[in-house]
Amino acid sequence: MTKYWYYLTGLNQEFSLESRIFHSFCIVAFFILTLCVPLNLALGLPTSALLAVVSLIMQAVFYYLSRFRHKTRISLWLSIFIIHLVIIINFFFNSGIQGPSLLLLVAIFFLVISLSKPKEYWFFISLNLVVATGLTLFEYLNPELVKKSYQGPEFHFGDIITSYYISVLTILIGLRYIKKNYYISQSLLETKAADLERINSTKNKLFTIVSHDLRAPLATVRSYLEILSHLDPGKENWQEIQSDLIEMTQNTDNMLSNILMWSTSQLEGISINKKLIHLADTLIPVIRVFQSIANAKQITLSFDIDPGLKVRADENMLQLVIRNILSNAIKFTHNGGMIQLKVDSDYPNYVIKISDNGVGMSDQIKESIFSFKAESSFGTKNEKGVGLGLNLSKEFTDMQGGRIWFESVLGKGSTFYISIPIA
Repeated sequence: MTKYWYYLTGLNQEFSLESRIFHSFCIVAFFILTLCVPLNLALGLPTSALLAVVSLIMQAVFYYLSRFRHKTRISLWLSIFIIHLVIIINFFFNSGIQGPSLLLLVAIFFLVISLSKPKEYWFFISLNLVVATGLTLFEYLNPELVKKSYQGPEFHFGDIITSYYISVLTILIGLRYIKKNYYISQSLLETKAADLERINSTKNKLFTIVSHDLRAPLATVRSYLEILSHLDPGKENWQEIQSDLIEMTQNTDNMLSNILMWSTSQLEGISINKKLIHLADTLIPVIRVFQSIANAKQITLSFDIDPGLKVRADENMLQLVIRNILSNAIKFTHNGGMIQLKVDSDYPNYVIKISDNGVGMSDQIKESIFSFKAESSFGTKNEKGVGLGLNLSKEFTDMQGGRIWFESVLGKGSTFYISIPIA
């Protein structure tokens, strides 16, 4: 039913609020005027019945012009003039001020102020007031020219109460549309305000990252390079600095990758390309890269992946998720620690389990670990992150139809689980 009503009144994107109110009024007018024809005949008001037929035909023409020819303003002007003209005629043939004409003028007054544009507003209000005042004054000066048409008090009361319901219905429809669109506008404003706040927060976060978090590791790399340029390659600390430099470069590259992916997802949205992939072929290249980083901290990074396991996922997204989890595991695991990656079956999913015996997390950190509010922190060797990795990991896992969660004990380590649908 609602679908048909929207079709008859017009869609929000196609018609203005004023047009939709006018179309609603026309539809209700068809119904009311159709009932008024037999009702007026029953009340002994043949002239009013004839006026109802004429109004019904004219209103159908105006509705067609507005709804299907998009000539709302012309239709509205003609409709308002015709309605006032019909009420004037009805006034003289239907008992003047004792009849329903003034009551109907009140309903038309509301309709006029609901549909008028600012430039038309006072003209239409003046028209309504002049008609109401003029008719009342005319009957006061010339009462004999106004026909008393009621055959008895029951007909009089029947006509008045019917006109009352018509007026109330007209006002109700106008108010319904005005209130409904007011709430819609409020909702849109609130949504836009939330979007602006999110965009502003995104901008501030990005500026902070670029100006501080990303510049800091680059400055460290530069310092290492300056030291290396003055060192004898044969000295012992040459290899140590070189190892730190490789680790710092890899961390910075991972950080930059997160920043770019996060910025893209926030500003443009990310497209997903899910397909059949072998878990081993996808994850082992990532693990190999991080094994060299783990070796620099004397961390043992081991893995256990059945070569035959297949999942349906976006390969690039899944690799980014694993990179972030492994990067964090290495970052928060002390020298000589252990990290293990294994894959378990939990039909209809495979669960990638990454465990470490690092520093673990406090309850405060656990609450915001996947949120945008998560703050970056320093690792066991002062490795710096940007607080985006786990936020991205959750977003990308959810987009692939998977799930990510964790268990962590402060001082004993953390375990992250990434559940991905089996192909």
